[in-house]
Amino acid sequence: MDKYLRLAKKLKNREKVIGTTMIIFKSPIILEAMNSDDLDFVLFDAEHGVFDTQNTVELLQVCRLMGLPAFIRAQDTMYHLIAKAIDMGADGVMIPRTESLEQLKTAVDALLFYPEGRKGSGGHAQFRKGEAYADFKKTRFLMPQIESPKGIEMLPKMLEEYGEYISAVMIGPYDLSIMVGTPKDIKSPEMISAIQEIFDISNKYGKSCGIYCDDEVLAQKYRDMGCNVLWTGSDKDFFMRGYNEEMEVLKNIK
Repeated sequence: MDKYLRLAKKLKNREKVIGTTMIIFKSPIILEAMNSDDLDFVLFDAEHGVFDTQNTVELLQVCRLMGLPAFIRAQDTMYHLIAKAIDMGADGVMIPRTESLEQLKTAVDALLFYPEGRKGSGGHAQFRKGEAYADFKKTRFLMPQIESPKGIEMLPKMLEEYGEYISAVMIGPYDLSIMVGTPKDIKSPEMISAIQEIFDISNKYGKSCGIYCDDEVLAQKYRDMGCNVLWTGSDKDFFMRGYNEEMEVLKNIK
């Protein structure tokens, strides 16, 4: 089973999914080195990172050649930002600050062809090699991020109206911490309560859910709270962790 179908199956069955993020390194070599059978997806961050739909083209092509599902986190929920990402070879999108049915309609319209959506047919990499038109929607992924109390309030309605198109409900913890009144404190009681509510709603509707995890400790904590998508670390985090560990050793050499 290829990784696209494997990921779709895992998300549908709410099995454990492992993903990570590329934020600063535009390097096919690093991307190739990061690929492993255990990695279910890589996300290129166009919201807070250096990426956009233009400078990810080569990296998306590398992912396509490796058979590694690749997502782009769009700057906003706009048709051209989502549809263009798919044209360039992204297999799905994460959309930030989701809190309305209108946002989800825009995302679905941009992600899928008629009759589910209204995506235009074009782009050098919108189809994988040998992929049939009828199979397109089976492995294109939509991950809305819930990052505000309004998003939490609207989540049941979103899942009722657009649940069939949502691959997983995701949380952006740092933006959510600001919106619940404890800026950058992702371990506050208010945050733990908000995170748990999102997980509980998602699980009630039988939907995969996840959250950005700084490290494996938080990944285990959130897993214990009920999520199954462990979106963990970034290229910058991995680099700095190795760099800091090595510098600490060098500093102590006599």
